[in-house]
Amino acid sequence: MNLPRVWIGLGLGLSGLIVAFMLRDDIVDLISGPPSRIEAKIKLNNLCDMQDDMFVVRDLTTGRYATFRAGIARLPTMERNRVQIEFAPRFVDVSLTASSAPARRSMTMTAKCSSKNWNKGYFEKD
Repeated sequence: MNLPRVWIGLGLGLSGLIVAFMLRDDIVDLISGPPSRIEAKIKLNNLCDMQDDMFVVRDLTTGRYATFRAGIARLPTMERNRVQIEFAPRFVDVSLTASSAPARRSMTMTAKCSSKNWNKGYFEKD
């Protein structure tokens, strides 16, 4: 038994699994049929010390967005278009860096703020 070949095979197999996991959304797009028009119902998991209406969910393909009311946003979009949590457009001096996800009919997205003082002064009214 040639031990180095076994390790090389295991390494290549593991690398292939990692790449497949990272590209899983793109792989689904390739093997699925054409996307259909949906109304995505997005639940906000708000881990920030802010009201839900300070956030929107945006379709990154079309630019359309929907506001959250009682923690839920309804966004007309195409299945698998990438959507992302952002601050509402009225907050022009701040931005939020968040990951995107493919749109589904029902989904939950999280807004996470990392420190207690991260928004100090940005959202005060004049």
